[in-house]
Amino acid sequence: MPAVAVPRASSRGASSVEVYGFVGWIASAVTFVLYCLWAFVPEALLHKAGITYYPNKEWALIIPSYLIACVVFVYWVYESLNMMSVPRPDSLSTICDSKSKWITQLGMPSAAASTTHSIPPLVHMPPHLASSVLYGGASFQEEEAQVFARARKQQQQQQQHDPS
Repeated sequence: MPAVAVPRASSRGASSVEVYGFVGWIASAVTFVLYCLWAFVPEALLHKAGITYYPNKEWALIIPSYLIACVVFVYWVYESLNMMSVPRPDSLSTICDSKSKWITQLGMPSAAASTTHSIPPLVHMPPHLASSVLYGGASFQEEEAQVFARARKQQQQQQQHDPS
């Protein structure tokens, strides 16, 4: 069996990304330790150590509280912007758009017919069909058959009334 060459690490040293990451990790650890010392060590011990100039201890609570409030505000703004960019729930564009196709336009007998071995194409479903399946407890095939039977009946009635 031939020997497999094992790739060796470059002798150039660490990349700048690795160095900056390590320095950032060390700096954040040192900052956290200093923050904890400032927040939890009593003022008398700080004065004995010769440290007399530091921020008021109330900022130990104010800064994390502001940071948490800012994070919550950012999530709230993000969600608000997303809600502003979608159409209203009663808009017709939420029901049917220019790209949606009916099952009959694709020549399919049923939306569930081709789901046994493949992913079915994207088709429009009437809202009452989705509601009756999701919230009415009916099976999809039964409800779909009823919907299309009603649609065919309405088409036949329109053709009888419209002899053109």
